[in-house]
Amino acid sequence: MEFQLDNQIKLRPYIEADAEQIFVAVKANYNHLRPFLLWIVPEYSVEMAKEFIQQSQKDSAEKKRQGFGIFSNEKLIGSIGFNKFDWKCRKTEIGYWLAKDFEGQGIITKACKILINYAFDELQMNRIEIRCADKNVKSRAIPEKLGFKLEGVLRQALCRHSQIYDDIIYGLLKQDWRELSEK
Repeated sequence: MEFQLDNQIKLRPYIEADAEQIFVAVKANYNHLRPFLLWIVPEYSVEMAKEFIQQSQKDSAEKKRQGFGIFSNEKLIGSIGFNKFDWKCRKTEIGYWLAKDFEGQGIITKACKILINYAFDELQMNRIEIRCADKNVKSRAIPEKLGFKLEGVLRQALCRHSQIYDDIIYGLLKQDWRELSEK
């Protein structure tokens, strides 16, 4: 399954051959990504990227979560996906990261719109959440732009590399998205 954002950018599931690209993107964006992503560690390796791809494929097959690489002309520039599914309650959570050089172009906003429509229309989800650290201003701008409602602040609930942040929770219901789409 692939989603085309524009002539250059697409979302697609990871394949084993992507391990080197993941490693290169993570290392090149280490300082940019590290503050808010727990898995960004100094010892990140191609082997860790391979393990991530295998786990991603397994989780997707088991319908636990679903991840996509963001590719610009076949170059990995980020990642987006459903971090977890709750099929009983019909809800999911979207997470994402983007290489620093590609920020500010609306890529994550467009990718989120595609995944939101996919979640509500194809997966029959009723609720989507986006969670981020209070200090991650760029990440917080995405759900705010898309019409998610700020639903809660879990004070000092996130610990990322010895830093403690408030966990900001945004929610979007299927009915809200339909109303926003009609405007």
